[in-house]
Amino acid sequence: MLRRHLNSTCLSPLDLAVCERVFNQVCADERLDPLDPDTEILAVMVVAVYRNAHTGERELLEAVRSLRQKNAGSDH
Repeated sequence: MLRRHLNSTCLSPLDLAVCERVFNQVCADERLDPLDPDTEILAVMVVAVYRNAHTGERELLEAVRSLRQKNAGSDH
């Protein structure tokens, strides 16, 4: 759960809810355990992208997916 990873953010409850839905969707898409400590990187990424003006949920989800694909491609 995103709140577990980011319990001291400066986001409003509504902002946090958007980030949490995106975090949970990416976890579901990639079959990640949201409670796994390794998903902290994903949680930080979601909030960072959100803070960089991707305030719409769909836009945020697309931006996070794109970044993760780019990062996965650069691992090879």
